[in-house]
Amino acid sequence: MIMSKIADCRMEAFSPSAKIRVVLAEVTDSSRELERSHLCGPTAALIQAEALAAVALLGSDLSGADETVTFGMRVSGPLGGLPVEAAADGGLRGYTQVKVLDDLDAVEELDTSAAMGESAQIQIIRSRPGKVINRGGVELSPASVSRGVELFYRQSLQRQVWAQTCALAYGAFIDSARGLLVECLPDGDAELFARIEGLFTDDTVLDCLEAAAALKTICETIGLEDCVFDEGKPLRFACRCSAERVEGMVAGLPSEDIRALLAKGEPVQVFCHMCGKGYRVGLECLERVLKERE
Repeated sequence: MIMSKIADCRMEAFSPSAKIRVVLAEVTDSSRELERSHLCGPTAALIQAEALAAVALLGSDLSGADETVTFGMRVSGPLGGLPVEAAADGGLRGYTQVKVLDDLDAVEELDTSAAMGESAQIQIIRSRPGKVINRGGVELSPASVSRGVELFYRQSLQRQVWAQTCALAYGAFIDSARGLLVECLPDGDAELFARIEGLFTDDTVLDCLEAAAALKTICETIGLEDCVFDEGKPLRFACRCSAERVEGMVAGLPSEDIRALLAKGEPVQVFCHMCGKGYRVGLECLERVLKERE
């Protein structure tokens, strides 16, 4: 059954009495765009969508206009791993190392746990151009996107959070992708926050995400009746790659490599790993680079 959805966005709520923050991320459209751009099989697409929801939640901490946060995961399973990224302007992008998993994609019930395997190494980096603001890494078994987000906040940032990501497929294509993060501030209601944990572990929160429940409904479900809601932040699939950047990358190659490309007598095709877009670098560009060096 195809569920109703809203446009990609990140919304936040805050309970003044409990001092608990709630973040909801909707990334279905962006996940579908990445699925199409990378020609992903259904299993890789689901994991990619779940990770995109996770990094969208992490993006709620970005403050500078040029900041980004990257969620990188290496797994023991056949997927290999992935990086996904969220920018302060709402841009989302990423890819999986392996995009088609023939044996796992062919089954009726997709099994993402088999694709990720028993263990995972997760690294989360918040940065701006030329500077790393903070970095944290966690190892966990079994591999879990949601658990990786929780451990990062708890171990690297000493912040108390519960997190849940959810991606669903319909007809082998992404149907929905969402994530929820609940954080208790240092002076927050620890007893209520502990009760909220039970709603994460008994799949109540997961059911809300699968049913596309509104943020207000989710807050009421977890016992936060007095929340104040923000206007929301639009999210979208976007990549910083460009023809100029690609030409600059080619211009940085050693002269002997450029001569080898020229010897082939045909334009160079370059594809962006993060979004799958292809660029054509013509022979005239390669010749110009060599001429400028000479």
